[in-house]
Amino acid sequence: MAKSAAAQRITAVAKNTFREAIRNRAFVGLTCFAVAFILFSLILSELTVVGQGPRVVVDFGLYAISLFAAATAILMGTLMVYKELEKKTIYTILSKPIRRYEFLLGKYFGMLGILMMELIVLGLIWGLVLWMQGGNFSGEHVKALVLIGFEASLVTAVGVMFSSQSTPALTGLFTLGVFVVGRIVYVLEEMLQGTKGLFVDSPLARLFGQGVTSIFPDLSVFNVSQQLLLDVTITWAYLGQAALYALSYGVIVIVIGILAFERRDFV
Repeated sequence: MAKSAAAQRITAVAKNTFREAIRNRAFVGLTCFAVAFILFSLILSELTVVGQGPRVVVDFGLYAISLFAAATAILMGTLMVYKELEKKTIYTILSKPIRRYEFLLGKYFGMLGILMMELIVLGLIWGLVLWMQGGNFSGEHVKALVLIGFEASLVTAVGVMFSSQSTPALTGLFTLGVFVVGRIVYVLEEMLQGTKGLFVDSPLARLFGQGVTSIFPDLSVFNVSQQLLLDVTITWAYLGQAALYALSYGVIVIVIGILAFERRDFV
């Protein structure tokens, strides 16, 4: 019974967060920009060599969806918790029989809902543009969108973690930093495996590089644009491993956020 009541409270917060986010002008603006970027690939495809249009749409469209999904995750993760503090509604919410972890989880799941809706809309438009260029929207494209969803869920978790204990400016900065570093972690890993370079010549730099690759998530795991362009099959095993990776990292940062939020003083 207790578990059911907790689930109901989390669901109620998630639904309210979803409704707030869908009316948020920043979210609507980001989605419109994403649609414009995908449609812009039609113009770019006309400027390429004959027969290469679908490849341009695939590459540019996937890049745009990934970029704007991450931007939405960062923005919503930054604002959704802070808005409750700014409007002082957090005091009313927490005075009711709802625990802090339930509130934070509800916010997180609500933001996941808005991200999934955005990915579905952008995916449909991407598929339509690809069809207009004579390409085929296959199951591999759907898998690529699912992987973007995994990445966005992870970035959202990071945003929620920082927002539970920091200001919007710092939350946005830190979350953006994690995203940017996460996109280049694979480069650092390659440098660490090299036989020459900064990480070989400087023990301190090597220690720093190892620390970064150990702490930050490797977001290149969710980027399969090359596989799509080269018609390489994205296996279900790979999809499962990526899901487990995103889930594991996401759970860790959400737990950290909950622990920080439990100790936060709102007075």
